Amino acid sequence: MNDTFREYTSYGKVILPLMRVKREITPVEEHWGDKDQYFLFFKAPEKKQNKLVIYLHGGGWNSNSPKQHYFIGQKIAQSGYDCAMIGYHKAPKYRYKEISEDVFRGYDKLRGFLNAQGYTYEKIVVSGSSAGAHLGAILCFDEVRKEKYGIAKNEFAGLLSMAGPLSFDRPQTGSLNSLLKGLFGTKDPEVWKTGEPIRMLTEMPGMKVFLIQSKHDGLVGYEQAVDFAKKAESFGMETKLSEVTEKWNTHSLYCVGSFLLDTERSETLKKAMEVIEEI
Repeated sequence: MNDTFREYTSYGKVILPLMRVKREITPVEEHWGDKDQYFLFFKAPEKKQNKLVIYLHGGGWNSNSPKQHYFIGQKIAQSGYDCAMIGYHKAPKYRYKEISEDVFRGYDKLRGFLNAQGYTYEKIVVSGSSAGAHLGAILCFDEVRKEKYGIAKNEFAGLLSMAGPLSFDRPQTGSLNSLLKGLFGTKDPEVWKTGEPIRMLTEMPGMKVFLIQSKHDGLVGYEQAVDFAKKAESFGMETKLSEVTEKWNTHSLYCVGSFLLDTERSETLKKAMEVIEEI
């Protein structure tokens, strides 16, 4: 069966697991602008490490929110890590420049909140699924805006990308091309390059990059993860690419749906938590 078709027919599989999730952690909700410009902060009941995980949600840059993905922030916090989920405006009303700027503004507001609360961390890990992984990579590697917001070059200890579109040179699925057109407002690949994470990579020794990607994703090609991993490694970053081989190997099921399961039932979730611990 075509993997793209499998992706589109997979969404119903998460409905029952989602209905079973209990809201056991109430996050702090802080707004800095309109309804989309806010972050949720989940405090870990029992800390495993003094580490903050920043998670950016997916949804093709045009849908979803931290509130809709609260179960991911809760899962990370229950695993022993404080977690912040940053919201952002959506395409096509807003384009790449405004959406990515929201991520930097959100992180800046988050730092102010953490300082006011007296929270300090030994390490900060940036993570995300799908479009959120793309935006997380922008937060890590866009040196121009990092300088604008006073973000140190080595502020982030690592990036965990789950099904992230990080390189646009490879042939893309029709669905991803349509989403990128909505994000950038054009089909022009030269414009797309302005927001392509692989082109932002520079020398960054000490940075760790972990990519979780499926060869049966149905939306984002496995080869683009290979390209990104090779280039990151060439710039002195510790890089690992993990292939999704379990049954839930289509795009949405492994990069979002895995958080609805326990580590005993999801190799992808187990790997993601091991990565966060390792970083």
